[in-house]
Amino acid sequence: MTRLIHPERGYRIVLLCLLALLLSSCSQTNEVPTLKIGVIQWLGYEPLFLARSLDKYDPDMIKLVELQSSTDTLRLLREGIIDAGALTIDEVLGELALGTKLKVVLVVDISDGADTLLGKPGLNKLTDLKGKRVGVESSAVGAVVLNGALVKAGLSAADITIIPLTADTHLSAYMSGAVDALVTFKPTSTTLIKRGAVKLFDSSEIPNQIIDVIAVREDALKKAGSNIRMLIDGYFSALSYLHEHPEAATDMMAPRLGISGREMLASYKGLLLADRAKNSDLFSGNPSRLSTITTGLEKVLLRAGLLDHAVDTGALFNAGFTTGRDNN
Repeated sequence: MTRLIHPERGYRIVLLCLLALLLSSCSQTNEVPTLKIGVIQWLGYEPLFLARSLDKYDPDMIKLVELQSSTDTLRLLREGIIDAGALTIDEVLGELALGTKLKVVLVVDISDGADTLLGKPGLNKLTDLKGKRVGVESSAVGAVVLNGALVKAGLSAADITIIPLTADTHLSAYMSGAVDALVTFKPTSTTLIKRGAVKLFDSSEIPNQIIDVIAVREDALKKAGSNIRMLIDGYFSALSYLHEHPEAATDMMAPRLGISGREMLASYKGLLLADRAKNSDLFSGNPSRLSTITTGLEKVLLRAGLLDHAVDTGALFNAGFTTGRDNN
């Protein structure tokens, strides 16, 4: 039997439903949306996950999206599927050249030996790379390391065979013999060196060219300032915890990388984690030190053909979250 609703009662129900829908819409409009940040497995980014483990992030405000490679991060940023990404400055410049509007709000770390070019046993010097297959994530930071190595060796990209690899395939490609040399980073490089790989070049030889940052889409920056502040404050809190309790912190972070806490602690050699004071220093000045470093890096990328054209970096850096000087 069909239940009948009195017309007047039905009208009131419709009005109540419409009112509930309106209130719900208003509530959603006023809510700050969840900030989604793309993050790959990398020593410098792990304190973000430590901050989450230490309950520094409200899960309704911050979502760390675990990705396999920086190539994935760049694509999802470009498509607007994520709001921010943990990237190197060269990767940010490449994305700006494609038209994606980004702002850098935090320096995470500076690589000083943590990114490495490794060769198979028998490749003992950089000139031995001539005619060899070199694996590299060419859309990401690996291209900068490889360029530095080739310049030092007096070689060009035409002298080698470049094998494009995303970060998640580095270990398998090397172990299977698909490449003769590989541009990779810790902890993968540590694992391979233990298995006989020869270090031919590392990021300590190209100072300030590999800087990891958090880059945020401009449209997300305008509506999620409180989320970004929570992200950065949580990161700094995690760095403090790592400094004060290194064994406990690395024991918490290491399982995500598939290594022990002791191995992770040792792997931090060659990587400068940028605390609040370091960020304040880099974002300070007019132009800022970070802007000056980026201008120099852009020239390197243009000369090497790793950047199609110059980009406008005048408003790339937002110092508001680290120095208190908002420059949206």
